[in-house]
Amino acid sequence: MKRLCLAALLGIWVSPLAAKTCTLDVVPAATLLLPYFEVDLANPGGKTTLVAIANASDQAVLTHVVLWTDLGVPTFSFDLYLTGYDVQTLNLRDLFSGSLPQTADQLRDPNDRISPRGSLSQEASFPGCDALLPPPVPPAAFVDALGRAHRGLASALAGGLCAAQAFSDPIARGYLTIDAVRRCSLLTPADPGYFGPDGVAANDNVLWGDFTYVDPATNFAQGENLVRIESDPALFAGRDTFYGRYVGFAGTDGREPLPTAWGARYLAGGDFLGATDLVVWRDSRQRTAPFACGTHPSWYPIPWEFDRTTFFDEQETADRPFCPFECPVFASPFPAESTRVRANTATFPVPFTFGWIDLDMKTTLPLGAGARPLSQAWVGVLTSANGRFSVGSEGGQLDSGCAPRTTNP
Repeated sequence: MKRLCLAALLGIWVSPLAAKTCTLDVVPAATLLLPYFEVDLANPGGKTTLVAIANASDQAVLTHVVLWTDLGVPTFSFDLYLTGYDVQTLNLRDLFSGSLPQTADQLRDPNDRISPRGSLSQEASFPGCDALLPPPVPPAAFVDALGRAHRGLASALAGGLCAAQAFSDPIARGYLTIDAVRRCSLLTPADPGYFGPDGVAANDNVLWGDFTYVDPATNFAQGENLVRIESDPALFAGRDTFYGRYVGFAGTDGREPLPTAWGARYLAGGDFLGATDLVVWRDSRQRTAPFACGTHPSWYPIPWEFDRTTFFDEQETADRPFCPFECPVFASPFPAESTRVRANTATFPVPFTFGWIDLDMKTTLPLGAGARPLSQAWVGVLTSANGRFSVGSEGGQLDSGCAPRTTNP
């Protein structure tokens, strides 16, 4: 009250934070993206990823969480109910152990024993949630198949086929999407009926959250905001969108696309001998189905045209490949939809010890039948220093997915 009175006396209008579509601003959104996760399935005290999902509104909201492999195959989904101003935290190790977050709407939890309501919060009931809220405990065979699917092994969830890159280690990898939804379901964004006026997905821009990578063995932990993807169905009708490949690029999902060009700092010397990792999410622009083990989807690897990348040191010296005719195509350091790669290694060499990279994720190379040119991406930076300290940050957006840039430095 004092703040409002003081503002009135000073003639100041205190306005809420305004969102700007086609820009990844830090405001509530209808979809959240965890671009990459790692969970060590062999070591209960090993690497894991923590996720917090929050509701910025006093009204209750239903969300739908979907796990995807690093090659874009959906493997598992469940519903998560949030009362007004609620926050739910997930340790992804729990998901891969078969322990799902227990939440329930007003109809299934009338006494507030599962999802208690705060003094400023509202509750609601959603259709289709019988037997889905609170989520049931998955059988052991399903839990085993889920871990195998995210390790690139033959899995019953993939009909005995594979769904991810195989690294011959116990690490489950992939990414996560969280959507505001109208009702409970077992669908994923890749299924018919998920989007549209009568679809499962809602357009309420009320979600926000963050994620943290934890690695006890190296004393490292790095965190960042979940990528917040706003919805505006009228604006994006008929345009490229975040879920474009699942709606025939008709814009039915209404979600803003991610940028296509990014700037990323890197430190690979001095105290920063722990080096810099880039966390990258890229859109393959195609639906991905399980595939025969020992092979990959037809689009794999996502091409990387190295002549579209410019390296700068801290004195603005630029290093960019020059090809007098046509540049060769090298092995992509970002071959999957969801990738973590270390800078200044054979996989991703850099010409300077300290500097930044202008990364253009678009490509003119063919990606398979029916695919459009590659565009949207997300880039994060994880910097560490030999167990002493570590930090995570989002890269710098150098264009907009709604208006991709047409020239490079």
